[in-house]
Amino acid sequence: MKTKLNMNKLVLIKAFSIKKSAGLICAAMLLSACAGNSIVKLESSVEQLQDLNDHDRDGVIEARDKCAETVLGATIDNYGCGAQTTIVEPFKVDIKFTNNSYEIPPSALPKIQKLASFLEKNTTLQVLIEGHTSKVGSAELNQILSINRAKAVESILVNDFNIANERVSSQGYGFQRLADLADTETAHANNRRIMAELSKTVQVNDMIWTIYTVDQAI
Repeated sequence: MKTKLNMNKLVLIKAFSIKKSAGLICAAMLLSACAGNSIVKLESSVEQLQDLNDHDRDGVIEARDKCAETVLGATIDNYGCGAQTTIVEPFKVDIKFTNNSYEIPPSALPKIQKLASFLEKNTTLQVLIEGHTSKVGSAELNQILSINRAKAVESILVNDFNIANERVSSQGYGFQRLADLADTETAHANNRRIMAELSKTVQVNDMIWTIYTVDQAI
């Protein structure tokens, strides 16, 4: 009787094992079928439509950059355009003359050349040459002398440096506008002069502040 029970038990265990194996096989087949149906074929490569480069290294990609070749280190907006500040650059010429003379001294020629170069670079600017004298002698003679001094500089600008005649004008003031009011030889020498003042407006890039900014400004 005991042997028969053991035999039945073995038969049941074997049947259960076969049933379990069959179940696992079916489950595997079902999973395999599901997996086969869910496979999606991907493209081998995806085309990038936007230019993600940053050629001027301003932190804005080319697809959004509206200002090419931004100055490196400049403050920029969301479109890569740098901010600028308007400043005025002055230019002054001061030429001294000997007493009772309107002859241009050789030492003054480099100053006139710098003025001519400034005018060549800034073609929209005009210049007024002012002639002045010391308060020695009559007002009439000093007025004529101041005019001749101004015209002497004007002539060099036009004839020697080819500055357009309509861009240069001259005016004599005699001793009406003394730079030094003292009645000394030093004061008289300071007053025998030619003056020319002009300025240009320029745009300067605003730069990003860094820890090195203070050192660069010194």
